[in-house]
Amino acid sequence: MTAAQEPEDVTMADAAAATPPSVGKSSSSKNLELFSCTISKPAFAYAQLELASSDPGSAAIEDVDALQFRSHCTSALNRFLGATGTAIPLDILKVHGAECWIRVPREDLGAFAAAITAWPGVKQGSNGASSVLRLRASGNWLGSLLGRSEQHKLWDS
Repeated sequence: MTAAQEPEDVTMADAAAATPPSVGKSSSSKNLELFSCTISKPAFAYAQLELASSDPGSAAIEDVDALQFRSHCTSALNRFLGATGTAIPLDILKVHGAECWIRVPREDLGAFAAAITAWPGVKQGSNGASSVLRLRASGNWLGSLLGRSEQHKLWDS
């Protein structure tokens, strides 16, 4: 073979462009996808909190409302982060007994969790009992929190 008969070098880009399209491929698909959406970074995160008391016979723990949870969370955020912490928006989604579910912006979940776990709680009455918030679960998806909260009932019964 002489130099005149030798094929010239082809780059990968040229090879891909030179390949003929596949024969027999239909131009329309039988399955038509109307809408597809992938949520990789949700706007909000969720936390499940429990108000616990050092006095096991405390009946006041069962009568907790959303305002008390908000007050305790605001106190914890103010003590840990100051004015920046109190600016974190909280949405109380549900209060059930001594537990509540809260929605916070996803970016603030770490600061919120740190403030709640570092909060020393409040003293109740003259007996010296204190109430603290426990962070039972937190995450980006509310459905996974609800599933985890029900798992402990399986082993506690």
